[in-house]
Amino acid sequence: MIDSINLADKTYEEILAEAIERIPMYTDEWTNFNVSDPGITILQNLSMFTALLREKINDVPEAVRFGLLGMLGFSPGAYRASEVFIGADGLDGSLSFPLGEKFMAEDICFEADGEVRLDAWGVKGLYCENDEGLRDITYLQGGASRSGVAVFGAPAEVGARFYVLFDDIPKDRENLILIVRVTGDENRNAFGDADPAFAELRWQFFAKDGWTDAEAVDETRGLLKDGIVKLSIDASQKARCAIGREEGYALRCVLRSGRYDISPRIHAITANVFKACQKDSKVTTRSLPGRGSVLYRDRVGMNGYCTVFCDEDGSGAYRKYTPFDGRKAVGRFYEERRTAEGIDIRFDAARFGFGPDAREDAVRVVGCDAAVAEHLVLGRLMGYDDQTLRVEGFDHILADDFCVLAEGRDEDGTGVYFFVRPDEEDEGKFRYRVSSDVSELRVCDPGNMDGFLLHLASCSVTEGARGNVRAGTSFVPKFLSAERERAVPSIENALPSGGGTTRESAEQLRLRFLADLWSPTVAVTIGDYEHIVKSAPGLCIHKVKAVAALGRNLVRIAVKPYGEEDMPSLSPLYADIILRHLEQRRMIGTKVELIPPVYTAVDVHAVVYVKNYYENAKEIVESYLRDELDGVSGSLPFGTRISYNSIYKGLEALECVETLFEFAIAPRDRLSARLEGPDIVFRDDTLCYPGELRLEIR
Repeated sequence: MIDSINLADKTYEEILAEAIERIPMYTDEWTNFNVSDPGITILQNLSMFTALLREKINDVPEAVRFGLLGMLGFSPGAYRASEVFIGADGLDGSLSFPLGEKFMAEDICFEADGEVRLDAWGVKGLYCENDEGLRDITYLQGGASRSGVAVFGAPAEVGARFYVLFDDIPKDRENLILIVRVTGDENRNAFGDADPAFAELRWQFFAKDGWTDAEAVDETRGLLKDGIVKLSIDASQKARCAIGREEGYALRCVLRSGRYDISPRIHAITANVFKACQKDSKVTTRSLPGRGSVLYRDRVGMNGYCTVFCDEDGSGAYRKYTPFDGRKAVGRFYEERRTAEGIDIRFDAARFGFGPDAREDAVRVVGCDAAVAEHLVLGRLMGYDDQTLRVEGFDHILADDFCVLAEGRDEDGTGVYFFVRPDEEDEGKFRYRVSSDVSELRVCDPGNMDGFLLHLASCSVTEGARGNVRAGTSFVPKFLSAERERAVPSIENALPSGGGTTRESAEQLRLRFLADLWSPTVAVTIGDYEHIVKSAPGLCIHKVKAVAALGRNLVRIAVKPYGEEDMPSLSPLYADIILRHLEQRRMIGTKVELIPPVYTAVDVHAVVYVKNYYENAKEIVESYLRDELDGVSGSLPFGTRISYNSIYKGLEALECVETLFEFAIAPRDRLSARLEGPDIVFRDDTLCYPGELRLEIR
């Protein structure tokens, strides 16, 4: 199964022909190979049996494959929804959207994470400042520079700062989200849980009392990768200030300390965004406080149907309430008034005799899409474990958004309802699990709800990995009037959405298992050490060479990082991170020694006769030699061999070269390289680079 051997790769005819060909290997007395021979008849039967058996063995059911991989600790990834931050540019006024507003990226549905209000504000200017003065870098917002700007300088200077100036910040803001896009991170490994501390940043907000520290959640790892920075601020204390020639409301980021390997380069900053999740809610349950009047603002129920339930005594048992019809004076009723803002639900215990408790979640409103109203009843609990109930009409269910409403009867025959989420672990109570791939509910324990009727109370579906849309995707609100839609500007995401996954097939799971199997987690071979070092999380590693010191149980590893210097060395921070990364993966008793790279120049002397019509022949020859001798930025590895003969022939093969009269190469440092005949062989920790090129062009 691991190698996915195809046992059914031969037909019956091929198996029979192969068997007949082998007969002379075993006996010379069997000479009649015609179908009339009884022995051939037996071979025909055995060949057919072999073909059928191989086909059956080859056709392992997917459930068996999942089971075998599960025994190895590999289970298929479930459906998960992607998340994205989207915002609008060019607003003239304000726009508000209720909870669960749907935004369509073509046919893919995203929903707002909460109630959304978009106001006409955003980034007005960007500035960076160091000892040399203030620099206006607002041009980045227009995409004028693909290389970005090193906002703390290159190399980064402690005390340097950059400013983000806004034309306004709404006073009700407690959290300000910045989307930061950077450049120059293509060589950096993905960050892990234990992130390298490259810098300490101090975020501040200009308030009435001057610059005030703001608590920050930085997903950019110190502005080294694309991501969001979430700042906790008190926008009611905002104050205008002047940055350069502009005035507005400002944030600033100060580099308090830094050990950057590569200085961060910012490409653009976006604000005034909100979070959305790639899902399409078909049924929702919203909790509201137990007051006399509550406002229900959920797009699903506002555009479909909604049912109201109230907990009257704080026990967790809910009762169903219905709209007051004007006939009965006493009962579980509410009055409602629908407006553009939502549904105003009013309770009057003094008038109707019943009302909700005062708790924050005493009122629950179940809203559903009109198209799925007929699928709300799942079935009745029959009292045994492992009962399965189909969730009809829904594909790719999100387990985190799923909830059932269990309906039973009180002693007086009144309906009583309980909201139950999957995987709740209360002993003796109803427990169940949801399978997103087959859209079914499996009962783990019916508990004390034997005979209860189950209804859908909350259910969302997702597109999985298809919801991972690229940056710059346009989003259109689904339920806007034509007049309001014309007033909505372009709504886009500055960063690609991520996190969406689709349930793996058995073949995809097998391939993931193989990738994990062949990915070294324990350093055994030299190749393992090189792979593990080069994949150290958060680092920019260019080249690695590991060498075993025979008889000493020691592995020496030369490491060259990427860096801003022409010939970067191995910093103490890098060495510490790599050693900690290796410590969990090295063989017990094996010692590891990290070696910084040694750079040695290769000098060249050549007398070259060139063709008359090549005016730039010297530049062509120099370019060829620099490429062939470049182990710093080029592909030459540690400890390479420079072949005299190979370079000689390469020079002669240049189109501009007539003949090569003299040619010599020599390492400048004989301690880090040795000569083997005309070739140069470098030490295992040494990289070469072009030295003095003394060329005589004739």
